[in-house]
Amino acid sequence: MKRFSHTAVIGIDGMGNFNKEANTPCMDRIFANGAVTYEAYSMDPTISAENWGGMLIGVDPAVHNLTNGYICVHPYNNDRFPSVFRRIRDAYPEALLASIVNWNPINIGIVEDGIGVIKETADDDTALTEKITRCVAKKPDFLFVQLDDVDGAGHSCGYGEQGHLDCIEKIDSLVGKIYDAYVSAGIADDTLFICLADHGGYIRGHGGWHDTEKKIFFGISGRGVTGETIPYAVTKDISALVLYAFGLDIPRYTPGGYTSQVPAGVFEDYKKEYITPPPAPVIEQVPHIPFDAPGGLGELFGSSIKLRMGFENSLTDESGNCSPAENGHVKFYTNGVEGSIAEFGATGGIIIENAPLGGSFSLAFWLLVDKDICDDICVMGTKSPEHGRHQEKGFSVILRNHSVKVQYGSGSDDTDTVTAFGADGFSGPVHITLTFDTDTGETKCYLNFALAHTDIIGREYADSLAGGGIFAAGDDIYMNFNRSRGLTFRMDDLIIAGKALTAQEVEKLKRYYSN
Repeated sequence: MKRFSHTAVIGIDGMGNFNKEANTPCMDRIFANGAVTYEAYSMDPTISAENWGGMLIGVDPAVHNLTNGYICVHPYNNDRFPSVFRRIRDAYPEALLASIVNWNPINIGIVEDGIGVIKETADDDTALTEKITRCVAKKPDFLFVQLDDVDGAGHSCGYGEQGHLDCIEKIDSLVGKIYDAYVSAGIADDTLFICLADHGGYIRGHGGWHDTEKKIFFGISGRGVTGETIPYAVTKDISALVLYAFGLDIPRYTPGGYTSQVPAGVFEDYKKEYITPPPAPVIEQVPHIPFDAPGGLGELFGSSIKLRMGFENSLTDESGNCSPAENGHVKFYTNGVEGSIAEFGATGGIIIENAPLGGSFSLAFWLLVDKDICDDICVMGTKSPEHGRHQEKGFSVILRNHSVKVQYGSGSDDTDTVTAFGADGFSGPVHITLTFDTDTGETKCYLNFALAHTDIIGREYADSLAGGGIFAAGDDIYMNFNRSRGLTFRMDDLIIAGKALTAQEVEKLKRYYSN
């Protein structure tokens, strides 16, 4: 096949295949004679970084190991698995390459620096589209676009709900503007135009393997493209499609390595057999037990539970004692320890005024974060880890690469206790229980329900734990520590108990999660 002079990939974050339920005249027009499917697949987990990384690198998430939190702060550079941008640059040193994305971590942690790629971002898709159309006027050889507003609408309104569908219709008009910019530039006839989603969603989250999370739209149009239905495709197949469009060799399919392929039935002259992978295993998720249900935490611990947030697509305190307020936007994912899980940090957190922290208390929660943490993350507390740390009363729980630190402030000084995770750090979900006995000053940290560290803090710190009575989760009380650093993490099942839990009570909590 003769090389395309131009290739454009338009990724719509969180659209899944819900566009078949929306009014999308622009996408319908663009792909009317192209190869299309509404039954292509996201990769497991159905999360953004794992799939954008797979698209641009051509490998499975287990191979590239990129996650949302990781790509926010770690530039990408992998000689074994370069991105498609670097493969094109090596073959065509003068090519004009551009990555214009709403979610800037793609440009930080997936597209390499120093290879002459134009990288731009914007706060919303409308503003981003203005930058995209200006770039198209320069006739880029390869343009990669990520539109993010649809995923935001799914998280806030519910995937497949009217607000989500309305946003898809709005974004459809922007896709039309991008395509029309190619027409205006006089290059549409020699452009391979690809549009797809990275994942869908279920209720207000994604990350699992529900049909509406894993099935996505995939459309391809251009000269030599058939008008057939694509029988099977995966997000990672973008890499092979782009390489083929540039007339470049596609790396050999290697399990555990490069596995991107040109889907069957797309190009009239491409007959290589597509290797269909085995279906991903279905993982049975532990269901969320309502607080007041038989066997729930209300029954097990009674009135000692002062706050219980299960993050089941909401920020409700299931105990009914507190009224958490969202600051910014907290996202939910479906692959929690129990039901869904919440993502905090750069995008948002929660504030609880008049928090139930008078006297002795305990905190219990699950964390799911990247092992390779590059900076301290403020998980929760009644003070900031940095803002007037010597003059501020209260405490901050801080997650670090190989430890969890609790920093205490007395109003005139500060101190901390540190619990190490071990030489290898941790991966996957870890449960943390912190107990504070204000009578004795004794603090304890349990990791996965086993006592890991005991310490004694001074009376001045024990008397100051409540700080100003404001408790924050997901960031410091100013909602600035993680946000200013672009740090994210996930937390599930946050509990505040109005007492220092005993070892027997922590064991009871373990049994609850083991059922």
